[in-house]
Formats: sequence, structure tokens, C-alpha cells
Amino acid sequence: MNLIEVWRSHRSDYRRRAIHNHIEYNLAYQRRDRFSYLTLSNIKGIRKTYQRFGASVGEAVRDGDLSAMIELANDSVTTRLDWVDFINDKFPYANGDIFRCNDCDVIAHRDDSYRCYDDYLVCEHCRDNHYEFDDDQDTYVREEDLSSNSIIGEYHSSRHRLGHIPSAYDDRKPRVLLGLELEIETENDRTNTAQKLLDGVGEYEGEQYALLENDASLDHGFEMVTAYTGLDVHQEQLSFFKDDLYKPLKGAKSHDTSTCGLHVHICKSEMTTLHGAKMILFINDQANQSLIKAIARRDSSYGSIKNKKDDKGWLKESLEVNGKRSQLRRLNRDRYEALNFQNDRTVEFRLFKGSLKYETIMACLEFTYATWFFCREASTKNLTVDYFLKFICANENKKDTKFLRAFLKSKGFSMPESNVHLFKKRA
Repeated sequence: MNLIEVWRSHRSDYRRRAIHNHIEYNLAYQRRDRFSYLTLSNIKGIRKTYQRFGASVGEAVRDGDLSAMIELANDSVTTRLDWVDFINDKFPYANGDIFRCNDCDVIAHRDDSYRCYDDYLVCEHCRDNHYEFDDDQDTYVREEDLSSNSIIGEYHSSRHRLGHIPSAYDDRKPRVLLGLELEIETENDRTNTAQKLLDGVGEYEGEQYALLENDASLDHGFEMVTAYTGLDVHQEQLSFFKDDLYKPLKGAKSHDTSTCGLHVHICKSEMTTLHGAKMILFINDQANQSLIKAIARRDSSYGSIKNKKDDKGWLKESLEVNGKRSQLRRLNRDRYEALNFQNDRTVEFRLFKGSLKYETIMACLEFTYATWFFCREASTKNLTVDYFLKFICANENKKDTKFLRAFLKSKGFSMPESNVHLFKKRA
């Protein structure tokens, strides 16, 4: 079944089987995880538990009892699956306002949620036990981050302090901006290394360009998070990393680690669900992996590559909900895939290995930008390496792909002659 057929396919089967599948999947997980000591009587007992649970879920859905459904979703037998989308789908009057606490995973209505660090949602219990309201920052923060002037803030602490930096790309239609997250390890004092980095890239013409955060996935380092802006501002600001003689970050590393990644966020406000689906197919197509692995500089162990071409159940599931925003969020159910659509405003490219090399960082940003437009303009049959290379070499795209073309050429890719008539011209 091709992409357009999936797009038009009937969707009643999914709705009819939704509850059944949730119960069966949970039972399957129980069998797999406890196989070493399960007996036939154990399995029968578990099945009865799930049958009773399934009956309760069905009753809550039929009665429209949202409170009962939330209570059931928080029951221990359902912890393996994300019930948030299920509840939002089966209870339309919930208006998509069911959420999962980012700290303790309890499911609740957004009316009972609290925003910490601007958009990090937690439940009332977690707020009361772990956060305090900071008047200076106008948001709930952890105690250690109260009115903090710390060079390295807590995880997600930069979100309320970084915004949009004006650039020449603001005048383009559509306006597509990017933000960068770069993980760095250091052999030296973290604070001194962090100060050198912020001195070099922290501010751009009076605007805050970058901040640093702790990240539990790192051994002895931090994550640099940038504001959203155009490629031109990123190119100027990140030139800090190309000074090989001075080596301001001596002792720091990113590529030569097992912990560091480079994530690029790009706007999805102008995207359709079909556009997003084409991006997923392009990145995950096995025929394109020579290109993807070259620019990622690693295999799929961090940003998972999956077979999205043969089984398009992921697209069918996305189309079961109404509204472009909800459909885009459901294009992937695992945020650790190569492309993560689950953020409200951005698509996150998670496939890149970390780097402190200026040209490589810029190539990753340009690849993200080029992929956004390539997948919007190319047909589904042209989502190939050959067409992508023609796209980035087209005269109208050369300004935005200078570092990318040089990087791919260094990896053995041949750059084709420019063809300005192959794709639509952008404003």
C-alpha cells in the first residue's frame, strides 16, 4: 500500500480494535517479562485480571466516565503503554487535555497540571514536593534553581529564557527556524569550561543565544541549548568552534564519546501531515542509509531508524485523530526515533552524533533545513539520495547548503550539476 492509499484508507478497524489491542499487548508484555517463572495457572490468572480490567475500560468508555478512565489508566497493570492518546481519542470532550506527569508518570487532566520551567508539566503532588515558584523567573523551578545565576542550569531550565533571535530568514516564506542542542563532555573543571563556552557563544547582539544545562545522560559535562533563529545567525555565532589554534574548549569533547549527541529542532508550524510522513520515509528508507549514516556519523543506536516503508501502520494511526497538530504528534509514538514529532512546535532530528567541529555542526543544521524543504517539494517516489543531492546543488539552494555539500563531498558523495528547474523556487 502506497502513501496516498494509506492517506485515504478507512479507519474504523483501528477504533474497533483499540481496547482489545491495549489489553492483549499488556498481557504479551507480562508473558515476555515474567517468562522465567510463569506457570499456566499464572497466565490464566493474569488473563482474568486483564479481562476484568478490559471490561472496566469498556464500561468507562461507554458511560463517558472520564474520571473512572483516568483512575483505570493509572492502575499498575497499564503502566507499559501510553494511555494518554487513548483517552484523548475515546473522550472527545476531553479536548486533548489529558497529560502524563513528566516526573512521576501519573495521568491526569491538564486542569490539574502545573508548568515548571515554562512548559514542563507536572502533577500537583510533584509540584508540592519538588518545586517552588520563583518570582524572578515567573515559573515553578526546583529548589536548587531558584533565582539561579549558575552557569550550568538544571535540565530544561533554559526553555523560559531562550526565544527567537531575529535574522534574515525571518523574511522568507515560509519562515523556518532552527534550534540546536549539543551535548559536551569535559576532562577539566566543568564550570571553567562552561564559562569559556558562554563567553564565546552566549550572546548575539544583546540577545541570549545559548545557555547550558545539566543532563543526566552525561558523565562529566553539560548540554548547550540555543535560541531559535536562521542559519545565518547560527553560522556567525557558532564560528567560535572553528578556532583550532586557540582551542578555547581544550579538554572538551563531543564526537569522541559514547554519550554525546547533537539534536536539531526545526519549526513544524507550516507542515502538513503528508509533509511530515515524507520526512519520516526519507530518513528511515533503507535505500537512503548511506547518506543518513554519513551525516549522522553513527548508526541508529541513539536515534532509532525503523522500517517505515513496508508497514505504514504508524501513518494510519496518525490519521485516526482530527487536526493537523495532533496528527503530526502521533507520527511517532517513541520520541527516541531518528525524527521526533512529539514536541508542540518543532520536529527534533535526533540522529546526529555530537561534534565540536564548526563545519560539521553547520552541516547538521543545513541537512535539517534542506530535508524540511526537500520533503515538502519532492514526490513520494523521489525521496531518494540522488534527488536529495540534486536538490541541495540547485542554484536556489546553494546558499543554504554550503557546509552540507562540502561535508558530503568529503564522505565520497559526488555533487551533481545544478538543475534549477527540478524543484519549485522558494520565496
